[in-house]
Amino acid sequence: MKKILFLITALFITLSITHGMIAKAEDKPPEIEADGAVLMDITTGQIIYGKNDTKILAPASTTKVMTALLTLENTNLNDKVTIGKKPPTAEGTSIGLKEGEVYTVNDLLHGLLLESANDCAEALAEHIGGSVENFAKMMNDKAKKLGAKDTHFVNPSGLYEKDHKTTAYDLSLITREAIKNPKFIKIGREFVYKFPQSNIDGQEKWVSNKNDLIRENNTHYYKYALVGKTGYTTNSRHTYTCAAEKDGHILVASLLYSQSKQYYFDDTKKLFEYGFNNFQLVKLFSEGEQVDTYKVDDSLTIPLLSSKDVYYLAKKSELKQQISRGKYEKLIKPEINIEDKNLEEVSFKKGEKILSSKVLINNTEITDLKLTSGIDRNYTKPLLLRKITSTNYRTYIIVLIPIVLGVSLIIYKHRLRRRKRLFLKKKYKLKI
Repeated sequence: MKKILFLITALFITLSITHGMIAKAEDKPPEIEADGAVLMDITTGQIIYGKNDTKILAPASTTKVMTALLTLENTNLNDKVTIGKKPPTAEGTSIGLKEGEVYTVNDLLHGLLLESANDCAEALAEHIGGSVENFAKMMNDKAKKLGAKDTHFVNPSGLYEKDHKTTAYDLSLITREAIKNPKFIKIGREFVYKFPQSNIDGQEKWVSNKNDLIRENNTHYYKYALVGKTGYTTNSRHTYTCAAEKDGHILVASLLYSQSKQYYFDDTKKLFEYGFNNFQLVKLFSEGEQVDTYKVDDSLTIPLLSSKDVYYLAKKSELKQQISRGKYEKLIKPEINIEDKNLEEVSFKKGEKILSSKVLINNTEITDLKLTSGIDRNYTKPLLLRKITSTNYRTYIIVLIPIVLGVSLIIYKHRLRRRKRLFLKKKYKLKI
């Protein structure tokens, strides 16, 4: 009986350990109602989920993420903005700005991101770009710089126009850049905001956040939601972009042409849960870590260091779970392809970027990486080469070249005349 109990206990323990060592099977990606959708990892830029991710669609008021990004990059929050003639006539959502009113950039950003006010968008555009048209050019330049190659903006608010377009992928790139600015997150997370009294009529304006995922009393509340922007026009339908953070891991979801808020709020939560539950951010290299070496000659090998932290977003099913520590052990083996460059006659300092490389996982490029030197290297040319390259020596050569050529020419002519005399002398003797 004791033997049977012992065998049963041993079998139970073995099964428990084996079960714990097997990584959880990967969930299936959720079905998303929106016409275009992307779930992106912020750190690496890797796409976790994509549905028509490069399909051209209208962004509606998610456009205002770019407007806010440019505003934060080109102004101070306390800068004063005098409302011009055009913003009060803006179509769509408005907070009722009046010509001649004076507000701070901070006030107008709250109206832009919380209430999605088009008059605030136009007021900021005129303040920064001088006109809506010039500001749109700034928006397009910034989009191109971020790699949002399929995006084209015509206005700062997102009102539907035929040539005002983006993709779920591009929108995620723009949101990814915007959330690097803590001011964008701070403003976008506020529930309500009170404008100061108008200098025109003394009225106060209140704006409230339309992003249900951050509102604790809302049925759509998602505790990991960080900041987001909603959008809607009749032609664009519902649009949404949002960031979420869990245990320091940040993801961005962007959905375009959804049929209702209910759909895109629910689908966004599904995307975030899929990403957090099935993917793990793995650090491949730390900044300053030696990743390779470069052999100059038999007497000198240079340690090559990573110039930055390098991460890779791995499926948890690709990682081996360690029960004892409750962490994940790396099974990901990165490769580094280093550019072919001759450093034999190059001097550099420790920490200086000296080579470019590409990091690959399973033969797929994941990022570019500059490599720095782990040592100082002061290359000195041999004495003879130093003389040849010195300024004085080059001067001597420049002076000597025509002299040598002149002497050579004289010698050549002398030999030519001598040969001619010998030839004539022999010819004369033959005649006799």
